[in-house]
Amino acid sequence: MTTISKRAVRATWAAMALALGACDSTQKQLLNVTLPDIIPSTVSSVEQAEALRIGALSRVRNITAGGEGAWMLGGLLTDEWKSSDTFSQRNETDQRSVQESNANVQSMLREIYRVRNSSQEALIALAAYPPVSTQQYKIGTMYLAEAIAEIELAETFCNGIPLSDAAHGAIVYGQPSSNTDLYNLAKAHLDTAIANALPATDANAVSLKTTSQILQARVLVNLGQHATAATLVSTVADAYSDQVMTYSLTSGDNQIWALNTSAKRWTVGDSMDASGVIGNAIPFASSGDPRLKITGSTLGTSAAGKGFDGSTNFITNNLWARSDAAIIASGLDARLIQAEAKLKAADYPGMMTILNALRTAPPKLTATNVTTAFTPPAMAAIATTPTTATDAAKLFFREKAFWTFGRGQRLGDLRRMIRQYGFTQDQVFPTGTFFKGGTYGTDVNFPITTDEYNNPNYKGCTDRKA
Repeated sequence: MTTISKRAVRATWAAMALALGACDSTQKQLLNVTLPDIIPSTVSSVEQAEALRIGALSRVRNITAGGEGAWMLGGLLTDEWKSSDTFSQRNETDQRSVQESNANVQSMLREIYRVRNSSQEALIALAAYPPVSTQQYKIGTMYLAEAIAEIELAETFCNGIPLSDAAHGAIVYGQPSSNTDLYNLAKAHLDTAIANALPATDANAVSLKTTSQILQARVLVNLGQHATAATLVSTVADAYSDQVMTYSLTSGDNQIWALNTSAKRWTVGDSMDASGVIGNAIPFASSGDPRLKITGSTLGTSAAGKGFDGSTNFITNNLWARSDAAIIASGLDARLIQAEAKLKAADYPGMMTILNALRTAPPKLTATNVTTAFTPPAMAAIATTPTTATDAAKLFFREKAFWTFGRGQRLGDLRRMIRQYGFTQDQVFPTGTFFKGGTYGTDVNFPITTDEYNNPNYKGCTDRKA
């Protein structure tokens, strides 16, 4: 995929001020670029349209590993991370009791909306000033960006998410949409991204198509279409990885590194702490699992010291360095999608074949274009095949949690354990005594925040169900 340069980002801001909000409703899904009726007045060339495209891609960084967005906050609502911070916004997220006024969640939601809006603005400009035919894939990247934003919205927030439109200059307020609506919209945008993955032999186009297929399979799994999802990714190579977003000292840090390793505001989650056992939580910090690179301990004296709050034992996951790229989709994801299709079909031996193949020949877990690329050592195969649906689901999602730590998939997985596998929220999310006071709440997603009440069509979440 395209690497973002500092010059391109500056050009984007010079081209125009990016608007807030989002675009089309689920009733009018945007499947093709229509002839624009309003072209931003500052866009008058192919180069300026390209600057808008690069700017839209730069915003994708903020909703993946480049900001405190769905990847980070979703992991804090689950068991991947714990708050070693003093900010109430992070502490209440960790406690699963998130207020509509939470400023960090407001920022997360705005950044996701901005990806959709700026992608739409870029598509309008690209329709008027299209790239050369040998770079048609550039149009497809904007549909991919929209789909990534829609997947993040659906996996992270409650039902009733409004999608407004500000890409044409005036705000058109959207109606609330269900998570299912958003998954279907993301699927449509990924269809169009794949259709624009041309020329077919170009490396950028091939990457666009492969990444779109993996993400489309992720959408299908969320929609309960597991077998179709497995077929879609069956030809994806084990070694494939798409580092959609890169980081540098000048363009911005990888925020997983920044908030954990550097600022010590986030610490790695565990199955226990000073308050006792945390129900359902995976012992990421204390398991010794080779898929993680842990420094520090939850109990006793941590080798990493204390967190930002001065009291919580600090633990780092050293998988990411300051400028390491974010992997948005990979061959590992494809294999896990196939394994889950086996789980859903009650083919537990087939599921174990895939999971054990990953354990005995592990793939790289971090980007291949940085010096810190990490491949865990081979692990022993799991000898016992589960015989019940409950045990098989628990095993699968535990294995997936270690493989995908920090990559924004854990919250969606726990929600699906409730929605598709019959678990209750107190069987999969952290429960018990919260180490900073009180008990864990019952949130399984994030609320739409208070600033959305400016939309006259929005009256609050439709429901907070998984």
